[in-house]
Amino acid sequence: MAAPMDKAEVSASEDHSQNGGSAKHEREHEEDAPPLKLDPRGLPLSPQPTDDPKDPLNWNRWLKLMVLAEVSLFSFLALFSASLITPAFVPLSIFLHKDLVTTAYVTSTFILLAGVSTIVWNPIANVYGRRPVYICTVAAAVAFCGASGAAKNYGTLIALRCLNGFFGGVPLGLGSATVCDMFFAHERGLYMGVYTISFLTGGHIAPLIGGYIEKNLSWHWCFYVPAILTGGILVIFIFTVPETLYSRTPEAVARPSQSWKSNMLMKRRAHPTRRVKLVDFFRPFQMIMYPSVLLPTWCYSISFAYGSILFIITSANLFGRIYHFQPQQTGLLLGIPITVGSLIGELFAGGISDWISEKRAIRRGGERSPEDRLLGIIPAAVLTPLGIIIEGVCLENKTHWIGVAFGIAIASFGLQVVTTGVYTYTAECYKPQSPELGSLINFGRQVYSFTIGFYSIPFSEKVGIQDAWITLAFVAFAFYLPLIPLYFKGAEWRKRLGNPTFHKDL
Repeated sequence: MAAPMDKAEVSASEDHSQNGGSAKHEREHEEDAPPLKLDPRGLPLSPQPTDDPKDPLNWNRWLKLMVLAEVSLFSFLALFSASLITPAFVPLSIFLHKDLVTTAYVTSTFILLAGVSTIVWNPIANVYGRRPVYICTVAAAVAFCGASGAAKNYGTLIALRCLNGFFGGVPLGLGSATVCDMFFAHERGLYMGVYTISFLTGGHIAPLIGGYIEKNLSWHWCFYVPAILTGGILVIFIFTVPETLYSRTPEAVARPSQSWKSNMLMKRRAHPTRRVKLVDFFRPFQMIMYPSVLLPTWCYSISFAYGSILFIITSANLFGRIYHFQPQQTGLLLGIPITVGSLIGELFAGGISDWISEKRAIRRGGERSPEDRLLGIIPAAVLTPLGIIIEGVCLENKTHWIGVAFGIAIASFGLQVVTTGVYTYTAECYKPQSPELGSLINFGRQVYSFTIGFYSIPFSEKVGIQDAWITLAFVAFAFYLPLIPLYFKGAEWRKRLGNPTFHKDL
């Protein structure tokens, strides 16, 4: 019996029919086509790799894992750089002669520009390659992060943090495209989970140690330390990570295979048949027209803002006022539960997502459906809002701090589940457009999170922390509800709208 075709091949067949190809031509094409390559369960690999050993899909497992580890470390250090200063807002505010709400913009501005950065850099990475973009932007981020520690006034610090976010935020959007460059659909849940847990944990571990850095050194070192760490990883990256962008156009495949040496030295443009065009910078927003992108991105952006950044931005203010915590105590109460919750959440998220996808594909006789990934998000719809409510109730009633920690951990568990689910689902729906998807998700997440600094504390002062947090929790829950019709109708909507017409060669 012939192996069943996956959705990409079925879609290609449908496109051929729509363009005037007859059923006879399709049958002849199928007879001439090489046999499908299968995964360990006997299902067609998606995407189908070429016969080139330098195709990232064909790399040795150890090389893929090394690249994944280093890109994940860049992502970790991006939000680590953003959040390490948060427990030290009190001494920083005294130095800058600003109130705590205004001082929090030091983190908020980084978050905002990190969201904008991949809109600019990902189109360049699609032509010139992931490797040169990583190297150039991370090097600039190291410089601006270190310079932030030497800033003498508020205006200079905010300007440097904006530049730090613009360059340092690139791995937050480009990393998901790198994962899709190297891994097949049936394993992306696991490896996308490794990537997503890395950048989330960076923002979560930072407060854990930021208070101690401020206490034993000074707040200046909350900028120097991430600059030093990121610079060290960059040096290793330069000597060990090859280019992962691989063009599958006939022209590119026909060219002589690039040696590993020329790959590392970046002697050849990664995509030889493409040029950067103005429209490429607007491609991420073009993807909003697809419900399979818009609804998950919308849901995830709200969840990230209220299930992570809300805790980070408000912790110094609320923990200091209610529990009279010092910076290191604030960092511990924020960092430990938010990190533990994320790690446990990822143990559930990535592997379970792949398991659900594989089991249901086997039940259908080999046909994969990206919507199966949405089933793994169900726990997040309950746990993230529940955790937000628990923290708000505990802070309002000034209970023991263990209740606050419990709420943060529950919300973080749910956030990690939805993070892995959304990245994997959208990439499985539109793999060739994964750079644009990473840019859009990063943009929505970071830009919406930026706004929290303007209204979270004033809102809580007006209606009370408990009512404010309950309101935000219900807002987060409401944005999970559109995923229900998406589960049942997503495949139909994608078929009706067709596939994007760009990046079909990736």
